[in-house]
Amino acid sequence: MVSQNRTALYMGIDGGGTKCRVRIEAADGTLLGTGIGGTANPSHGLATVIHSITTATECALAHANLDVSQMKNLVVGAGIAGLHLPQYQQLMSSWQHPFKMMFLTDDLNAATLGAHQGNDGAVVIVGTGFSALSIVNGKKLAIGGHGFLMADQCSGSWIGHQAVQAALLAEDSLAMSTQLTQMLAKKYKARGLMLADALVSASACEYGALAPLVFAAANNNDIVANDILTNTALFIDKVLKVILKSKPPRVSLMGGISDLIVNRLDKELLPSLLPPLKSPEQGAIYYAKIQEKLNASDLFAMSY
Repeated sequence: MVSQNRTALYMGIDGGGTKCRVRIEAADGTLLGTGIGGTANPSHGLATVIHSITTATECALAHANLDVSQMKNLVVGAGIAGLHLPQYQQLMSSWQHPFKMMFLTDDLNAATLGAHQGNDGAVVIVGTGFSALSIVNGKKLAIGGHGFLMADQCSGSWIGHQAVQAALLAEDSLAMSTQLTQMLAKKYKARGLMLADALVSASACEYGALAPLVFAAANNNDIVANDILTNTALFIDKVLKVILKSKPPRVSLMGGISDLIVNRLDKELLPSLLPPLKSPEQGAIYYAKIQEKLNASDLFAMSY
């Protein structure tokens, strides 16, 4: 059992649009416990983010055989989706968190730090949302991260939204028929207007959950699904070409659909892609340790 008197406990948070993953380590980097919660995107409201982080933290503490009271001893680095947007920075900064210290950054920065162990490099994230970042010689090049349906043309949510649009257009005889119509009808027990009604308030997460249907239809030779994924891959190709102009020593493709889409990318670009060295949660811990040493006092640091 892990000693309860540890004073140096670090936790990294990868707060994505679909899941919140956390990792607790000892000061020497030894893994103590991990946990998973729900969405940590501030677009869903502060209460939802707090619930997701708290749930994941409690799971990680239990995994580490640590009492929940040890939450107050955690030095936390939190990479949160959407935190590059000022309104979400302000929202998250208002949280009177239960940790010893918490240093906030966006999930893209945490992923980049983890993927390249704090060294120069770039990441392209294609999960529920899409964003990319290159850090070379202190210079940052950021692409995307604009949010659902805002220049987000290679995210899981965009793929899912395209699937629904294709099915509805096919139902109205305005586009080619597709297996996606039957797939969505089976999932929601609805077609046409009733399908639209079922999804009228759908979030990016809900649309992102539909992306696997598109890959399944494409694997079954559905022309419409293949077109959606071809356009997705072409957009990622375009992003990679822009990122590579910054000459990062390493580039990693990450996110929930990365493994599904990689074989559709330009084959000339594939040799540029290398697996991440560490996870976004580990990148968030690296960020926390750096900020702790610097006694950070900027807008991203909160402690008591």
